[in-house]
Amino acid sequence: MATVVRAVRVAAPAAEVTKVATDPTVVFPIMGSFGRFDFISRHRDGSEQWDLYLNVGSIHVGGRVRVSPLSTDTLIWQSLRGTRQRARIEVTPAGDGATVTMTMQVYFSGRVTGWLTGQLARGILARNMEAGLQQLRHHIEYGPG
Repeated sequence: MATVVRAVRVAAPAAEVTKVATDPTVVFPIMGSFGRFDFISRHRDGSEQWDLYLNVGSIHVGGRVRVSPLSTDTLIWQSLRGTRQRARIEVTPAGDGATVTMTMQVYFSGRVTGWLTGQLARGILARNMEAGLQQLRHHIEYGPG
């Protein structure tokens, strides 16, 4: 298993940051680390299914995920099929701005090979998450484009 936590400070009101960071239809296209994302369906409980793939080098890693019903300050998803993953994007007020924290866990099969793959993936995943959070920050602070 590889667990990575990264955060970025955004110079904008927490309510504004939350609107962007916790809506999958808005945040997935902004963060370049999501190589492919397709909305599949919405359920009565408010949860959604997406096909979500992360860029890992030149390949897309991921699969079908369940996005939990939207909350006021957190976006959560976990895998239904494909690469086993669990992730959370959380917005917390920080002075006159907000902090966006992203936590991602990716699970790999195999005792030794799973551990080794996790060690290698952790670095790639961390860099992708940092870049994605900076893209999100830039989008909120300076606008699209």
